[in-house]
Amino acid sequence: MKVRPYDLSRIDLYASLRDYPSEDITTHLSPHLRFGTVSIRELIAQLGPSHDIFLGELIWREFFMQILHHFPEVVTRNFNPRYNALEWRNNEKEFERWCSGETGFPLVDAGMRQLNMTGFMHNRVRMVTAGFLCKHLLVDWRWGEAYFAQKLLDYELSSNNGNWQWAAGTGCDAAPYFRVFNPWLQAEKYDSAGNYIKQWIPEYGTSRYPEPVVNHRRARQRALDTYKKAIQGEIREG
Repeated sequence: MKVRPYDLSRIDLYASLRDYPSEDITTHLSPHLRFGTVSIRELIAQLGPSHDIFLGELIWREFFMQILHHFPEVVTRNFNPRYNALEWRNNEKEFERWCSGETGFPLVDAGMRQLNMTGFMHNRVRMVTAGFLCKHLLVDWRWGEAYFAQKLLDYELSSNNGNWQWAAGTGCDAAPYFRVFNPWLQAEKYDSAGNYIKQWIPEYGTSRYPEPVVNHRRARQRALDTYKKAIQGEIREG
């Protein structure tokens, strides 16, 4: 695995193309920020009025650092205690399929294979893969966080923790529990030609590619029911 030099030359396209993984419009700044080879002030000084979206991403990073500083318990616990009663399934075989990029959901698998091979994953795909683990498979976000910590070149505790709790719906300002990404629609919207998927899954479209580990519709309903049960239990106990 090799850290790429960061590149701001296409930053004017960031806002319009940042969600499309095959475009590779990301700056690859995160490892450099993580290890201090560039300063946040130096970056901000180079931004203009049209770079608000990019600036917002830098602010998210600082925000998660503040959360970790003021609420250090988030390292091992849900930021939002109303989800403490969540009954995670934690199926080890399904977790292993997620780790290896063998879930049968192409966008999820492409992202995990990119991570395993390069130590990097596109941000849009990070959201899809994390949400899939927590909601489709109902695997504890701490399992996914720990796996990303092992693999990411840009691993940073505050951002990794904050983003995983965001995906699981347990964090501060998190995605609501009923927001369950549809991996098929995400692929159709952000990788319609399949260029990103084909890059990382050479056997895609052949009999060697596995069948889906779960049915999206049923898994979504199972997640909704599980989250509702946890919230209702917390309300009764409170």
